[in-house]
Amino acid sequence: MTRTVLTRLCLMITLLVSGWPVMAQSILLDPARATYGNPWVTPFPKGSSANPLDAKVLVTTSALPAQGEFEPLGALHVESRWPGGTGKATKLLAEQAKGMGANAIVEARVWQALAFPAVVAPHGSGIAVRIKDDDLLRSLANSTSTWE
Repeated sequence: MTRTVLTRLCLMITLLVSGWPVMAQSILLDPARATYGNPWVTPFPKGSSANPLDAKVLVTTSALPAQGEFEPLGALHVESRWPGGTGKATKLLAEQAKGMGANAIVEARVWQALAFPAVVAPHGSGIAVRIKDDDLLRSLANSTSTWE
């Protein structure tokens, strides 16, 4: 083969390989087959019997009391790859906790940290808890707590 034919063949292979991810992405962006939203987040309860406390998650820096009706579900850690405020990390924590079935996040911390491609981005951590006693849930709310 001549050098020209080899050059053209390499160019065609390069274009084919580099164009493949673009074609694959167009399948994902097809509105007929696309699904939107986070599949790990459970939908909000609906109807007249739904408790408003079940629809929101309490995000607090407080620790759990020694006794009470609650069930720890697991540790949470979120990080955004894009710039934003710490409120973005709080919302990401709440989404993750709702997906686990929690109605509170205790010992919640949010901060700005290094990320790529952003220089800094919001990060957060906490412990997801399902609190069965509404009075205990309300008692954990303080001036630094938010309902997400």
